[in-house]
Amino acid sequence: MKARTFLFLQGPASPFLGRLAEAVENKGASIRKISLCLGDVVFWWPKESDFFRGRANDWPVYLNCYIRDHNITDIVMLGDGRTPHAVAAELGIRAGLRVHILEHGYLRPDWLTIEPDGMSGHSRFPARPADIRALAAGQPSASSEKLYPSSFLTYALYDLAFHIPNVALGWFVHPHYRTHGPVHPVVEYSGWIWKALTRSKRRRQARTAIETCLSARNGAPSPFYFCPLQLPGDYQIRRHAPGGDLFRLVDATIASFADHAPANSRLLFKIHPIDNGLSRWPNRIDLAARKHGVADRVFVADGGDTDLLIAKSHGVVTINSTVGLTALAAGRPVIALGSAIYDVPGLTFQESLAAFWQNPTAPDPDLFDAFTRALGATTQVRGGFIGREAIQAGVENVAARLLETKERLPLAFRKSRDTPYYRYESELLG
Repeated sequence: MKARTFLFLQGPASPFLGRLAEAVENKGASIRKISLCLGDVVFWWPKESDFFRGRANDWPVYLNCYIRDHNITDIVMLGDGRTPHAVAAELGIRAGLRVHILEHGYLRPDWLTIEPDGMSGHSRFPARPADIRALAAGQPSASSEKLYPSSFLTYALYDLAFHIPNVALGWFVHPHYRTHGPVHPVVEYSGWIWKALTRSKRRRQARTAIETCLSARNGAPSPFYFCPLQLPGDYQIRRHAPGGDLFRLVDATIASFADHAPANSRLLFKIHPIDNGLSRWPNRIDLAARKHGVADRVFVADGGDTDLLIAKSHGVVTINSTVGLTALAAGRPVIALGSAIYDVPGLTFQESLAAFWQNPTAPDPDLFDAFTRALGATTQVRGGFIGREAIQAGVENVAARLLETKERLPLAFRKSRDTPYYRYESELLG
C-alpha cells in the first residue's frame, strides 16, 4: 500500500474529506492535498496541504508537475464538473492514474457515489442491458432504508464555514480563485433569506397548484406529467444536459407539451428543495406557459410530496435528476433529456419527447432490479457527507473502495470525454 499515493482535491463542505484521508492513511497509503481556497483548509485542518494560488490557465501545468513530483497514483475529488476537477480527471486518465469521483448517491437515501473516471455522461457504468445484468448476477438487492438522521441546519452551518473565509479573506489569500457556484455566496444567501421569509406563502401556493393540477376536468381525472426541476447551476445541467441551460430546456419542454401532449393533460413542475429562489421559477414558467398557449394546463409548486406526485403522474420528464430513479422504482414511465446513468433501453423512454407525451411506457421491473443491484455493487456505498453517523459509515465504506486493487467497472466500459451526444438536443433546442 505504501506504493499508492492519493491526491485529494476539493470535497464536500463538511469534515468528510479530511476524515476519509485519515482512514486511507491509517491503512498504509500516502496522502497529499491541494487546497484551492481557504474553505478547503477549514475542513482539512490541522493536516497540512499545498496551496494553489495561480490562475485557472496555470492549473493544468501545475497539476501535471505535482502528479509527477509526488508520484501520485490516485486522485480523489467531489464530482468532475468544477473546472479544476474536470481538468484533473482528464489529466489523471491520460496519465494512467485511478480517478475516484465522490458525490451524493445515485441511490437514495443514505448512499454515496464512489466511481471511476466521472459521472453521468463520463460514467463507466454500462448502458447496455446485457452488461448490467452481468454485473448484477449474484449481487444483493440495494436497500432503500433510511439509516442516518439529517439536519439542514448542520448543512447550512458547514456551508457558511466554507464560504465565509473565502468571502472575507479570499481577495488577499487566493485572488484568482472563483467559486464553483453560479453566483456569489452573498447573493445566494440573500435568496435563502427571502425564501425563509416567504415559506408559509410558498407552501400555500404549492398546495393550491397541486390540488388544481390533480383535480378533475369536465367530470373526469386529467392525466398529468411531472417534471422535477434541478438546480440551474448544478454541473449535471451545465456539463451533462443539452445546451447546459436549464431555463432553455424548461421552455422547450413546455413548447413540446403544448404541441404534442393530449389536450386534456397537464404538466406540473416541482422546484428543487434546495433551490435558492433566485431563478424565479413561478414567474418564468408562467410566462413560458402563456407564450405557448397552455397557461391553464401548466403548474409549478415549491413544495409537495415528490413520491406522491410520482405515483399519481402519467409519466416523469427529467434531465438527469436522481428523482428519475425514484420514478423508475415506482414503475412510472420516465424520459431523461440529458446524460443520465439510468438512461438505458428498457428503463427510460427511448423515442422522442413528442412521442412520450402521447404514449409513455413503463420500465421493465426485472431490468430495474438488476440495474440497482449492479449500481450498488459497483459505484454505491452507504453513508453521507453530513452528520456524525453518516460521515463515519461513509468514510469507512469509501476508504475500503478506494483501497481496492481490482476495478469493479472494467476499463472496457470507459466512455470518451469528448463533446457528448445528446439524443434530444435537436428536438429541444433546434
